[in-house]
Amino acid sequence: GDIDEVAAALGATEVRRVFSDGGRFAERRRRYGLHLWYDIRIGDDVPVTRAAGDLASVPGVSHVQPVYRIRWADNPRVLPAEYLYTPVRAKFADGAAPVNDPEIGKQWHYHNDGSAWAWKTGADINLFEAWEKFNAGRPEVIVAVVDMGVQYDHPDLAANMWVNEAELNGAPGVDDDGNGYVDDVYGYNFDKDTGAIEPGGHGTHCAGTIAAVNNNGIGVCGVAGGTGNGDGARIMSIQMDPGAADARYADAFAYAADNGAVITSNSWVLDMDAMPADVGAAIDYFNANAGTDENGVQTGPMKGGLCMFAAGNYNTSGPQYEGRIWYPAADDRVIAVTSMGPDYKKADYSQYGQGADIMAPGGEGNGGGGGGSS
Repeated sequence: GDIDEVAAALGATEVRRVFSDGGRFAERRRRYGLHLWYDIRIGDDVPVTRAAGDLASVPGVSHVQPVYRIRWADNPRVLPAEYLYTPVRAKFADGAAPVNDPEIGKQWHYHNDGSAWAWKTGADINLFEAWEKFNAGRPEVIVAVVDMGVQYDHPDLAANMWVNEAELNGAPGVDDDGNGYVDDVYGYNFDKDTGAIEPGGHGTHCAGTIAAVNNNGIGVCGVAGGTGNGDGARIMSIQMDPGAADARYADAFAYAADNGAVITSNSWVLDMDAMPADVGAAIDYFNANAGTDENGVQTGPMKGGLCMFAAGNYNTSGPQYEGRIWYPAADDRVIAVTSMGPDYKKADYSQYGQGADIMAPGGEGNGGGGGGSS
C-alpha cells in the first residue's frame, strides 16, 4: 500500500507494532485503538522531519511522531547515589518503632521526630499512624514499578512480589496464561522483549520504598509492606532501559492493566513539551481498565488505575528547567510528584510549578536520608 511505498523510500528497515496484541485482551486493546500504532525504523541518513512529513501525507495516517528516548528522573549531578539512605540515626528509641526492621531508623520520611540535623518534626507521611488506623498493606493491591528491573529474589522483597503462577508453573517458552507475553513470571522486560527480569538498583530501591516486607527483621520498611504476615502490597516489575529508542515503553501500561496492577510507579521523564500520543493512549487504557478482567468485570481492589510520575530531578542543572514539570508527569491524566526534604522544604533538585499534584519525601542531600518519591 501507500505506506509501504513511503517506508521503502525512507529506507525503512523495520515496521512493528507499538503494542502487543495482548492475547486474551486483544479485543479490549483494539477497542482502545492500540492496534493502530506502529514504529518504523528509517534509514540513518533520513532526516526525522522529512520522514514525519512523508508519512503524514499517506491517506489514513492521522498522527506521526518521533520515538522519544526516556531518561530517569534522577539527575546524578544533583542527587548522588550515596544520598539515598545515608545513615542519619542508628535506630529509634526503644519501643518507638512499631516494627523490628533494623534500617527503619534511616527512614525519616515515615516518622520524622526532628532528632537529626536539618530535620523538622512532622516532615513525614505519618506512616506509623496510618498503619495503626488503616492497614500496613493489602496483597490485592498490585503496583507496577516501571523502572529498572526489580530484584525479585531480594530477601526483603521476595514475599511481596507479584507472581504469575500460570507462567511460574508452566512450560518455558509458552504463553501459559494467554496474555500475549511469554514467561512473564514477575513482570516483563520491555527493554529486551522477554519475561526475564534483570535486576537493577533503582527499580529495586523504588520497590522497597513501596513494599519491602515489614516486621521481618530484615532491611528497611515499605510504605505498604504489610506486617510480616503475607499482607503487603505486591510489586510487579516492568523493566525499562533509559536512553533506549527501541523499547516499547508505552506497552508497559497496557501490560500492567491487563495483568492486575492498579497503580504504576514511574521514575522516568521525557524532555519534551507535550505528551506523546502513544503514551497518552496507553495511560488512557490503564486508567480505564486496570482492576478489571478482559470482560470489564472488576477483579481488583478498585476499578480503574492510577499512574504516579516523578516530576523530574533536574531543577538545578539549568534555568531552562526551573518551574517546569516534565512529561509525562505534567499531563493531567497522571499524578505528578515533587520532592520534599526532611525540613518541609522542596528538595533543591526537584522540578516544581504548574502541573504538580502532590509533594512527597524524596532523597535529599542537604539533610540526609532518602525517601524515594522520585
